[in-house]
Amino acid sequence: MSTTTEITSISGVTIPDSKLAREATELVRDTEPTLLFNHSTRVYYFAALAGKRLELSFDSELLYIGAMFHDMGLTPNYSSKSDRFEVDGANSAREFLRRQNVSPHEIDIVWTAIALTLRREFHSTCIQ
Repeated sequence: MSTTTEITSISGVTIPDSKLAREATELVRDTEPTLLFNHSTRVYYFAALAGKRLELSFDSELLYIGAMFHDMGLTPNYSSKSDRFEVDGANSAREFLRRQNVSPHEIDIVWTAIALTLRREFHSTCIQ
């Protein structure tokens, strides 16, 4: 019998233990295929590790939300016919955060980071 253990910490980086992060995890896990969910989780770990290595201050919760939603536009329920998948992912994050009563400023940070394809823009937007 094989067992799997979910990684909770990598080099001191942990997934935020907040209601918002738990609800995001649940939604993304229920929406994305396992492969994509695991990819999104790794994106968070790599981004947070890069931020730590560069000694940057960042909001781990916003970074986590951005990482988890960045590919939601690849799923049928969150894909539109008119926008790139990055924008669809950003829009899904925005709607999720609005339902959670997150401030418009924080929503804009996450939306912009995802819509700008989550590369250098993500680090310069979410990691300050």
